[in-house]
Amino acid sequence: MKKLLHFLFLISVFHVMAQEDTLSFREDQIYFSIGYPYFSDAPTELIQNKLSYGFSLGFIRDMPVNKKRTLALGLGLGWDVNTVFNNMQFEVLGDVIRASSIQGGYNKNVLTMQTLAVPFELRWRNANETKHAFWRIHTGVSLHMPTSFRANFTSKDGVQTNINLPYKESLLRWNVHFGFNTWNISIAHDLQSWAVSSTPNRSFDIRFTKIGLIFYIL
Repeated sequence: MKKLLHFLFLISVFHVMAQEDTLSFREDQIYFSIGYPYFSDAPTELIQNKLSYGFSLGFIRDMPVNKKRTLALGLGLGWDVNTVFNNMQFEVLGDVIRASSIQGGYNKNVLTMQTLAVPFELRWRNANETKHAFWRIHTGVSLHMPTSFRANFTSKDGVQTNINLPYKESLLRWNVHFGFNTWNISIAHDLQSWAVSSTPNRSFDIRFTKIGLIFYIL
């Protein structure tokens, strides 16, 4: 992952040194996204319930790579949070995460994940210096460094159990965002798992796909 960060840094430095365009507009942006996360690889007994949700907030530095500035690279920093309601009780036995279906009912059962994100994008838009409503397509990967991965269970009697789950130091996520002006569709998919969990029937990767909307503020 250090090599990836060095690569992204060198790209941004090269862009600053090589920039000779006469046009000056760029899409430096604050972004905010909301979406629905769901397990990408889950056993049949795992059921998501209630309304899972995720949101992210961050900043993207826009680095045009052609004279018309319709193509650019984007490098940013953000914060990502996901809350996934489900019917599996997670526990840690040694270094292994085990999951089992909850029997007898409960008030709440949820996985929460927080990460620092470093998005790197290839960006296209049919914009110019005076055209502020335009089509865009952004795609790329983001490096996520988890800061929290927790399972929170509340029984029917109101007894709470909070467990810190083990996770990998970093993971990659593929992203694509497309739309017109304010309204943009966002799709994100974990290329690597947070961890591996086992159930009585099989093991599965804890990874997520998220679909939602992303908004940009220039």
